[in-house]
Amino acid sequence: MYNKYDNYIFDLYGTLVDIHTDEESLELWTNMAGKLKDEYGANYEAKELRATYLKLCKEEEKDLQSKNHAEYPEIKIERVWAKLISDKINEKVAPASLEDLCIYFREESRDKFTLYKDTMNLINGLRKDGKKVFLLSNAQRFFTEKELDETGLTPCFDDIFISSDKGVKKPQKEFLEELIKSNNLEPSRCVMIGNETFSDGGVAEKNGVDAIIVKDGDFSDIG
Repeated sequence: MYNKYDNYIFDLYGTLVDIHTDEESLELWTNMAGKLKDEYGANYEAKELRATYLKLCKEEEKDLQSKNHAEYPEIKIERVWAKLISDKINEKVAPASLEDLCIYFREESRDKFTLYKDTMNLINGLRKDGKKVFLLSNAQRFFTEKELDETGLTPCFDDIFISSDKGVKKPQKEFLEELIKSNNLEPSRCVMIGNETFSDGGVAEKNGVDAIIVKDGDFSDIG
């Protein structure tokens, strides 16, 4: 069935997984403020926490960009939470210790999370036909690792690239370029499949890879 390409490189959110998050909700930030106070002794009002979080995200991105010179840098969100706590308790907190906090934030902000109905049929069909299947996701490791496990997708991929691990995100050329090189792929035999023309289509074009843009789990153009 799948004859044109040997390597299928998928975006995750909005492509294989139907998800919606709301990071502006006052309830979310109230819950996060309560958790920081109860578990870490860091006292914030909800609105103060959100404003400081956004400010620190921008600072982290600017700092990372000054180091890796990427047009599209991707921070590690655990570093932001570590700073938020450390600044209040005057004690250094290790970002790596905050996986549970990051997951809590993600799950509190999430009101929809499910595989599209044809996702597993598509991936299983590709693998049955001897195709290689990869993931290239603009995402946070601490969020996405658990979500991949929950959906059963983790073992489906020959390799998984998550932007927070690499310090860059789509459409940064080097993000896809590293996946191609590390897996010895031929660009002309690859296709990037995602739901965003700018990021998914953009990174594909920069690497000489075809792209298929899908919407709402409609995979009818793949094959």
